Amino acid sequence: MNLLGICTWTLGIDEPEAMISKARELGLDGIQFCGTPSQYDAHELRALAHAQGMQIFAIDPFDCAPEDPTQATAEGAIAFYRQAIDFARDAGAPWVTLQGLSAWTQNCENENAAWERLVSCIRTLETYATSQDIRLVYEVVNRYEVPMIRTFDECMRLLSDVGSSRIGILLDSFHMNIDETDPCAVIRRCGSRLASYHISDSNRGGIGSGHIDYLAQHRALQDIGFDGPVMVEIVLPHLTPTKTPRNSDERSRLDEEIRRSVRIWRAMNGKH
Repeated sequence: MNLLGICTWTLGIDEPEAMISKARELGLDGIQFCGTPSQYDAHELRALAHAQGMQIFAIDPFDCAPEDPTQATAEGAIAFYRQAIDFARDAGAPWVTLQGLSAWTQNCENENAAWERLVSCIRTLETYATSQDIRLVYEVVNRYEVPMIRTFDECMRLLSDVGSSRIGILLDSFHMNIDETDPCAVIRRCGSRLASYHISDSNRGGIGSGHIDYLAQHRALQDIGFDGPVMVEIVLPHLTPTKTPRNSDERSRLDEEIRRSVRIWRAMNGKH
């Protein structure tokens, strides 16, 4: 049975202890930490999670784009993600997610230059991550949120050019709904390369609030023997795509959506 976590940015809670407590209260096993590493103490985060019996599944900087995209450099991207790798090491998290690395290519003169920068950065970061015993995981994100790598095929081509079989892939049901014609086939093709899977329906809400066939995707995950963590990344549909609860009523509604989705996913685990 897969462990369940949450992408912490969705909670709209910045204070680490309160963030972890909320995840635990919602019946989850851990968190995918989405804070900016420079603003937190990794050792403190590790201690807080341990004290509450929660896991830190990954470090996934949410605000990861350069402050000024026109001034982005490969060196800046590498420095940012090296800091995330160091943070993961000290926090006891097994991997760092590269969901926004392509934002550092927006000022490249053409697509080839952007591709070469992305490949070069990942090679450098992979070497460093390996030296720190941290794994890199590339998340495939939809066309409206990142400039590059919006499909599984593009991600596989990228990782092939990088030349590393150690880098994992993260698939998200919401993102796949936008840019993949057959998400279940993508899951099966990904196979053992799949490091994590995100739950977020077609409207960014909880399971059943949109039109994604979660029974079919759950079956595909079981077909490949996926045993990695599953992350809940739910936003209230009227706050799509990235707004967090603004008041106590919205927070209560989000909490219930998360609890409901967790119950459904765990029930599916018991059926197959």
